[in-house]
Amino acid sequence: MMTKVYGKLFEDGRDGFLIIKPSKPFFGCSKHEKRFPVSEGSVDIELTPTPPGIQYLVAFKDPGDFSRTEFTLKWRVPAVDQLDVSPAKPKVKDPTPAPGSISDQVQLKRLATELASSLQQVATLQQELRQTQSRLDDVTSKFDTYKLSAELSLSSRDAAITSLKDSSEPEIRTVYKSVPVPAAPLKQRISFLEDELDRLNKINNEYYQSVVELHQLKLDRAQSLPSPGPISSPEDTPRQRLINKLFNR
Repeated sequence: MMTKVYGKLFEDGRDGFLIIKPSKPFFGCSKHEKRFPVSEGSVDIELTPTPPGIQYLVAFKDPGDFSRTEFTLKWRVPAVDQLDVSPAKPKVKDPTPAPGSISDQVQLKRLATELASSLQQVATLQQELRQTQSRLDDVTSKFDTYKLSAELSLSSRDAAITSLKDSSEPEIRTVYKSVPVPAAPLKQRISFLEDELDRLNKINNEYYQSVVELHQLKLDRAQSLPSPGPISSPEDTPRQRLINKLFNR
């Protein structure tokens, strides 16, 4: 079983060769050096997994470099399908915050917490607003339906009242009914009316007698007064005419 060894060895993309040999020969791998190409700083080769205690010695040479090989890397290849030999990038150390920025971070954290709480409240209010709007739309729809139904009912009622008014006008009839009156009450009524007529006649006669006496008194008084001048004919004076009129009655 061979292990695929790959990775980016040089960031500058150089070309060259890797010189690899085991620190000790082992079964399946001789002690001699082997050359593997490096293209654009990357390598992609297959190596036999190393037994415990044995490593591969690795060196890099530029094309045309035939000087003595100096091995600078040691690889231990486990029995796996693939092995990435790219150099681990150094971790960037987080900058230590200045003492004055700690309070700023605390304040920013507090503001972030308050902002999250405000956003949660806004979301809750928006949900309540949507529910309220939905209920309002439902109530408005029901009210419109009720209003239309009420208008239709009123229209039907007015039409029915108009129809009844036109078809059932009151008919006025004069009915003459003859009601017989008993004889005894009728006689009593006649007797009462006759007595009442006699009484009124008597009052009228008394009134007339009083008027005559009054005129007589006025006449006697006028005769007792001295005459201011020549007296005209008795029949031509107003007094004589009044006396004649009274006596003629």
